[in-house]
Amino acid sequence: MRNLLAEPNERFFFKDRESRFLLVSAGFLAALAQGRPLEKVIGKTDFDIFSTPHALAALEDEQRVIATGRAMVAKVERETFHDRADVWVSTTKLPLLDEHKKIIGTWGVSRDITAQIEAEQALVHQALHDSVTGLANRVALMDRLAQALLDLERRSGRVGLLFIDLDGFKDINDSLGHDAGDRVLVEVGRRLTDVARRGDTVARLGGDEFVLICAHPSDDDGLRLIADRVARAIRAPLMTDGRDLAVTGSLGVVVTDDPHVGPGELLRRADIAMYAAKRAGRNRFQVFDAEIDLGAESTAGLAAELVRAIEGSELFVLYQPLFRLDDGSLSGAEALVRWRHPQRGVVLPAEFIPLAEERGLIERIDLFVLDEACRQLAAWGSEDDPWDDFMISVNISGRNLIDPGLADRVSAVLERHGIMPSRLCLEITETALIAELGDANQVVESLAALGVHLALDDFGTGYSTLAHLQQLRTDILKVDRSFVAEIGGRSRDREIIAAVIAMAHALGMTVVGEGIETDGQLDKLAALDCDEGQGDMLAPPATPADVAALRSTARATHARLTHARSTTTARARAGRRGARAGRALRP
Repeated sequence: MRNLLAEPNERFFFKDRESRFLLVSAGFLAALAQGRPLEKVIGKTDFDIFSTPHALAALEDEQRVIATGRAMVAKVERETFHDRADVWVSTTKLPLLDEHKKIIGTWGVSRDITAQIEAEQALVHQALHDSVTGLANRVALMDRLAQALLDLERRSGRVGLLFIDLDGFKDINDSLGHDAGDRVLVEVGRRLTDVARRGDTVARLGGDEFVLICAHPSDDDGLRLIADRVARAIRAPLMTDGRDLAVTGSLGVVVTDDPHVGPGELLRRADIAMYAAKRAGRNRFQVFDAEIDLGAESTAGLAAELVRAIEGSELFVLYQPLFRLDDGSLSGAEALVRWRHPQRGVVLPAEFIPLAEERGLIERIDLFVLDEACRQLAAWGSEDDPWDDFMISVNISGRNLIDPGLADRVSAVLERHGIMPSRLCLEITETALIAELGDANQVVESLAALGVHLALDDFGTGYSTLAHLQQLRTDILKVDRSFVAEIGGRSRDREIIAAVIAMAHALGMTVVGEGIETDGQLDKLAALDCDEGQGDMLAPPATPADVAALRSTARATHARLTHARSTTTARARAGRRGARAGRALRP
């Protein structure tokens, strides 16, 4: 007993039937008696040490132990005081018996577990809150949404949900860095919290997606008013790192009075409405309705059919020829994917490529087109006519640009079909390449080291800046058809194209004019020293057999193109080709 009571780290105590202290350990004196000697504690009660509420609770526990003879084991409770901070303790109290087994009081031990409780609370908070913004996370959101729907069973009312996705947030991360992006997320979370009413829940699902649960919205107009306030709050001026940022959000709004709808279904509807707001132009909100849902189901059905098409050989490739504008010879072809749908017939890429990118199927389509194009390129050649001067072009999506394994896959396809890397050109859109420039840099470097050509496609439709040409490891520039279509109009349009061609030539790049549809466009591109061209007027997308037939007649068919340039221009072009060839051979 002496050893027990002398223990400085344990809070033992013995009490009589009136809960007056009989004995306490040195640890009890040090932790709770604030230095008072033992004789000043003997005969006192918890009311002399703790706050009245805690002392009353302790007295009730001890009287129950005395009355029942049953121990109270490891009760977790908060000890509160008159003059110091609260602590969390685990308390065990047992009957105190005399030599005749008669209960004469209680005894027990109280251990400080404040650190343990605070650690557990921190873990619970971490499990239910977003680490960046401090808002509720997906787990907490789904739980609170389930509770809100359950509440509809007890009383009539409605639950509203706003699904918020920031517009162009990736550009902020790419241009300013993820730290700046996190600061934007924190500020948006703060603004949403300010707009929310008492009882509403603001959560971050992840990335740049937020959700606002509106408990018991008054009516549809009231919910629309909240959505409008949220949209205005997000697009209010925002500054980070000394820069003014234009941040907007697209919102999907859904409301229900059905307690059985389910949290996941309600979130799905709000998500569908949000994407409808994106398609309508962004920086706005869209209320969910049956028509939007029907469109989403149609898209989901088409996505399932696209998976079947990829696995069931419904995709095929056509080839749009590419001609040199100085002599009309056939220099190559661009591989263009098509979908032979069993009911809808031939489906063009514009109808299914965006869906493939959205559903994560584009990588499989890109690989199919690459493999098929290289197989066909090998099949075109023969001992008498190996087609060594013919280059095949394949489009690569922006998603593939951030895949470190892309270069290895391209190399494997080339090796499988026995194709020299210099006969393959990978086309990357300007918008995709600039948007992924940071993450894609190593992939582009690997492709360039492999020896394949890289083309900047649709130039002028994205960021439209000549300065980007100096940053990119591409050796072919394709002027978008929208520029070519205007070449016969204002002189300013011709000057822009002339400047693009001149800048590209200065950087050793070959220039291709896309979408040539008239003789006038063809002649003006040739006069501006454009190297190559493609378009329906020259030749529409064709089957492999048609391309082979066209190659044998292309020089005669387009012989008139040789007169579009003067002898001086042709000589200058030859000089540039030599310079570019020398550049390509340099290590």
